[in-house]
Amino acid sequence: MNPRIGRRSLLRLATTAGVVTLSGCNALGGSDRKTPRLVELGATSFDDEPHTFHVRIELDGETVYRDSERLEAASSDDPVGTWFTGFPTKSNAYLLSTWLDDRPEKTAQTLDFAEYDTECLGVDVRVGTYDGGTDDDRVSIFYTKNCEDGE
Repeated sequence: MNPRIGRRSLLRLATTAGVVTLSGCNALGGSDRKTPRLVELGATSFDDEPHTFHVRIELDGETVYRDSERLEAASSDDPVGTWFTGFPTKSNAYLLSTWLDDRPEKTAQTLDFAEYDTECLGVDVRVGTYDGGTDDDRVSIFYTKNCEDGE
């Protein structure tokens, strides 16, 4: 069983995270681009229902990592979280996909590492109401470019 995310870790990730825009991204060209390495991968629930988070990482169309983590019910005031372990940490143009529960994989949200010119990415997959919005169990992918804790 993976360790739970502590409140301090959640706050650190939340304060340095940016919401990934999941609708239409521009491809940035150039040969001097960095490809990020993945330094942390977590899941956070702000929802009052339990959920199973599924994560798949692909490289050139081949699955290189796949895992699922079940989180119990939480609330926007007291979220629960966990860390995924064993994911690839080498710099590469990975495609991360994530979806919830028994939904089909075709409903997955994605994060394409090739779109980021940075040294690293830390990723947190979230579900539930955490921004004052309406109740919604849609998956969101948050990321940080803060490599301070990564090796």
